[in-house]
Order: sequence, then C-alpha cells, then structure tokens
Amino acid sequence: MTNKRYVITKNGLPLLAPSLQIPADASLPASSRTWYLSVAAILTAATGAVAAWGITIIIHSIASLAYYGEIITAYTGIENTERDLWIIGIPVAGAVLLIAVSRYTSPLLRAAGLTVAIGAGNPLGTESAAMLLNGGIGAWVGRLFRCTEEECRILFTAGACSTLGSLFGAPLAAIFLALELCLPDRTFKNIWPVVAAAATAGVASYLYRGTAPVLSFAALPAMNGKAAVAYSVIAVLVGLWARLSTVLYKLIDKWFGKLTKYNKWYLLTVALFTGVAGYIFPRILGTGEGYITDLLQAHVTLAILFALAFVKWIAWLFFSGANKTGSGIIPLLVIGGAIGLLIGAPIQMLFPAVMINAGIVVLVGMGAMLAGTSRLLFTAIVLLLEMTHDINVALPAMLACILAYGIAIFKSKTAQSDI
Repeated sequence: MTNKRYVITKNGLPLLAPSLQIPADASLPASSRTWYLSVAAILTAATGAVAAWGITIIIHSIASLAYYGEIITAYTGIENTERDLWIIGIPVAGAVLLIAVSRYTSPLLRAAGLTVAIGAGNPLGTESAAMLLNGGIGAWVGRLFRCTEEECRILFTAGACSTLGSLFGAPLAAIFLALELCLPDRTFKNIWPVVAAAATAGVASYLYRGTAPVLSFAALPAMNGKAAVAYSVIAVLVGLWARLSTVLYKLIDKWFGKLTKYNKWYLLTVALFTGVAGYIFPRILGTGEGYITDLLQAHVTLAILFALAFVKWIAWLFFSGANKTGSGIIPLLVIGGAIGLLIGAPIQMLFPAVMINAGIVVLVGMGAMLAGTSRLLFTAIVLLLEMTHDINVALPAMLACILAYGIAIFKSKTAQSDI
C-alpha cells in the first residue's frame, strides 16, 4: 500500500542527515527474504543500541573534557565552565573534523565527525549521530548478509529508526518514524524488519534503564475546558514558530549551499557564530538535554528561557541548516518546551482563573515544535506518550501535534494534492 503521507512528511525538516529513504519504485525482497532481513535487523538494533549508548558517553566525555578539563561520562552542562574566550574556539574545533569527513559518504565516518562536533558544543542532539551510525551499521550488516541494495536500504532504515527505541525508550515511535518518513510503500516485506529492530531496541532500553520514563515530572492533572483552550493557544503559537523555523531552515540551507558548493570550509563561520553565542549564553551549547527536566518542573529563570527559546533556536537553525546534519529531536524538544513555557507564563499571569500546568505547557510546546517542523504527526504523539508513561499526556499531546501539523501543511501544494 502506497504511503500517501510520505509526500507530505518528506517536505518537513529532516531528522536524519543523509536522504537514504527507500525509492518508491524499488524492488522489494521476497517473502522468504523478509525473515532473513528480520534476523539481520535484530542484529543491527542490538548492536546499534550499544553504539547509541556509547555515543552518548563519548559526547558527554568530550564536552566535560573540553569545557571542564576532566572526563565525566554523565551529562554535566556547560553553563559553569571557566574557559572564558576559549569557549568561542571549541565549537569551531569540533566542526573542523565534521567538515573534514563530510566528503566521505560512509555513515560511520560522518557519525564520528558529528559525535565530536556535538561534544564540542554544537547545538544538536545525541540522536543525530546515533541515528546516522545505526543506519550505517544496518547497511554494513546488510552487506555482511549479502543483501541487495534495496535490502540494505531497509536495514539502514531499521537501524536508524530503532535509535528511538534505545535512546528514548520509544519502540512504537520508531516504527511510526519509519512509516511516516522512510517507507514510501507500506508492505509486510519492508515493515517487518523495522518492527523487529524497534522491538529489539525497546528490549535493550528496558534492560539498560528499566521501566523508568525518559521524561519524569510530578503527576499531571486531567485537563479541563479552560485549560484546553489555553493549551490550544500555546500550540498554535508554537506551531507558527515551527513553520517559521521550517522556512528559515530551508533558506539557510539554500543560501549556504551556494557558498559551500565552492568551499565547504565556509561552514566554519556557522560554528564560529555558535561559539560567540555560547560565550554570551553558555546554556545554548551542546545537546541541552539536561534542561528538559528543569523545563518540565518549571525550575528555570526568564534568562534561561530566553537563551533556549531564542539564542539556541538561532544557533540550531544555522548549524543544522548549513551543515545538512538533520534537525534532530532533542533540540526540537528543548526549544519547543522553552517556547511553550515562555508563552504559557504570561497567559497564566493574565488569566489566573485558568489553571494550567507547567509540565503540560512544556509538553505542548515540545509536541508542537516537533510535529510542526518534521511533519511527523503520529511519531511526535507516540514519542511523547512513550517518553512520559502518563496517560494524561495523551489529550494535550494530540491537540498540540494536530494543530501544529495543520499549520505546517496549511496551503501546502503537496498536502492538497495527496490528501
């Protein structure tokens, strides 16, 4: 069955750097090969889960060594560094390796360069490097199993998408990601290996972190009518912000494309901008994953919200758009959550009778930004549900993602011709 929404989602911001989706006219494997591919996909996901956790440790270690002079394998944040002006040069140094390996098509080499660049403070998420590496592992396993080119593409998709299961504890979201973004045709032959990989990554996540949700916060109250209206307003505003982000992202991509066509080292200007912005606002450097819990619990100041919602947003736009590294998931969650809280705070002050919850406000911002930029409607909804393990998230998450998605495809020629 042809995936009609694939035409829409492919025009959103790419979560993955290389566009290695399966062509719509690709020849699919025979039924007997499907089970063969599933075994390869399970091996890919199991290896990829270990690789993803390894990348996480490496990124944290590089960041702590570069900004604090010691190796710490857990997330530390960069806001307390005493490197002073050296902060400007660290993201540039990390970007040098990324640009040096950009000439190679190997996902493994590009993932290594991206890992160092993120650890040096460039504003992308761990999953950007992990998805690229796991996709490369899938393609390598495919060659090891003597698979065809189309089968290797399926394994690439299975490996890349399974990263959501291992890093975010979201195997169902991994399946929806493949269905919405990577598989033009929905058939048993190309879906089943993805399902096998996602399930394997989900089991690996359970063995690694147990049943604890990735996003933890105080118990959320059930929604009421007034709060639903407030959340809808926040979702619409963040959705408009997301659509603006998409426009700017594509403009930056197009503008820098003309420069880098002659010399890729022009991309260092973007890393230099990140370093200067990081010198003024150190909180915008790196993945920023440590701020997600602070946002959900509203343990942030107005200055932090400004840095994450505006400065990190601009740095992320330029770095990911210019370097064609993919938009990522963690940056979208951090930026969207900060924007949501920045909008929700004045709403609560102006209308004190409307009892809105800070955690839900942040989740609404996260969902609206992710769905509005990537156009992955079902992936965004399911991802939030799996990351929180809270049924009270379902209604506001669906509301935010649907509204932002509607804004994203409003008056879209591809949407009108295929829906």
